[in-house]
Amino acid sequence: MITITRIDERLIHGQVAFAWTTAYKVDVVMVVDNEVSKDDFQKSLLEMACPAGLKCLVVDDEKAVKFLERNGNKRFFIVVKEPGVLVKMMNNGVTFDSINVGGIYFKEGRRQLSKTVYVDDAMIEDFKKLDANGVALDVRTTPSDTSEDLMKLI
Repeated sequence: MITITRIDERLIHGQVAFAWTTAYKVDVVMVVDNEVSKDDFQKSLLEMACPAGLKCLVVDDEKAVKFLERNGNKRFFIVVKEPGVLVKMMNNGVTFDSINVGGIYFKEGRRQLSKTVYVDDAMIEDFKKLDANGVALDVRTTPSDTSEDLMKLI
């Protein structure tokens, strides 16, 4: 079961590794990224950043869907860099109740929605697709922050 899904371009870092995994009591941290999953060095860095006692997986979106189908009894924390990955997973049968949007940072062509969320037009379209499928989209940097509805910021 998916306990929490987060969009954060940094993937696994201090907040993800400790605050979120503690607040949501997960068994597995699953990084879903097609590029990073092919890079053994980046994979090993992410695995080292995972808290002791938690399983850490770095997989592409196809493997993520298959792994979730076979391991529904585990509590998953899914982390991705951008919403398009989650749209692909949703289109392949994965159900998301909610998604935390925490760290999408400034780049040329993006506009600011919150202190830590900058989006481009393609991301807005992906968020609209997720919203249209009943996925709650909240903006929080840490688990204790007040939740903001992403769709109201768009």
